[in-house]
Amino acid sequence: MYSLYTKPYKNPTDLITKLKSQNLTVLDEPKANIVLSKINYFRFKIYLRPFLDITTKQFRVNRTFEDAYEIYSFDEDLKNILFSIISQIEINLRTKLDQYITAYTNNPFWYLGNKFFADKSKIFNTKVSLKNEFLRSQDDFTIHYKENYINDICNDFKEMPPFWIISELSTFGNILAIFDTFDKKPFALPHNKNLLDELSQDFGAKNLKELNSWLKLIRDVRNRVAHHSRVWNCNYREPHGIRQNLVPNLQPSQPNKIYLFFVILETLHQKQIVGKDIKIEIKTLLQKYPTAQRFINSMGIPQGWVF
Repeated sequence: MYSLYTKPYKNPTDLITKLKSQNLTVLDEPKANIVLSKINYFRFKIYLRPFLDITTKQFRVNRTFEDAYEIYSFDEDLKNILFSIISQIEINLRTKLDQYITAYTNNPFWYLGNKFFADKSKIFNTKVSLKNEFLRSQDDFTIHYKENYINDICNDFKEMPPFWIISELSTFGNILAIFDTFDKKPFALPHNKNLLDELSQDFGAKNLKELNSWLKLIRDVRNRVAHHSRVWNCNYREPHGIRQNLVPNLQPSQPNKIYLFFVILETLHQKQIVGKDIKIEIKTLLQKYPTAQRFINSMGIPQGWVF
């Protein structure tokens, strides 16, 4: 049975009164009022949840509004760091595709054919997406190409440029779709090796299957960052080949949390794919926001990783 939604609008002052009635301490009410004037309460209240007793709907003793705002600020700074790192990963993925696949095929239009892809429908949709982006683009390099060149590789996409050009317009989703639809058979090498596995090993993954698992997690985190959603204590898919290789004291304190994503970023840093050392970045954030230190378990981080 449905019921009518009748909850009234509450302004920041009303919301602070409500929170205080639930046993939350507000140390600086004018500042709290400013915070709730800038941040939608529906968005902010998820950061209050770690301090709330779900059974009684009352906040635990000695919990403050300022504690929740510190967690919110920690999450905002974390998202800024992750956006910078994921941007580097994205650029490297585009570059490695060009360096490995274009060189191997000796064909800068390889992405327009079907012979290298197992899922013809999915790669067709990706090509349509890339074509639309290319035709919309008003960048100097795309205008120059459109005014001067065509290709003779694919009739449906004859206006499309070499991969090294289109890669600059590719979304992370486009790149992930290419990796995810590759057919490994055309890339077989002597001695049971495979070019796509070797490409994956540049990122620290064992093979293409493992790398694709990592890329899906990177995509999920990237989407939350891009949409300004909560990142720090969400549930995420577990990437292949990470937990199994961690020593006992570095196993996640909770599965399916962001810690295993941090371990991937550590691997990418060791492979010089990204410049920032995520462990150092997290340690610095925890020092800046000491309230967050009480909740590292919510991120799946074991004590031995940061302390």
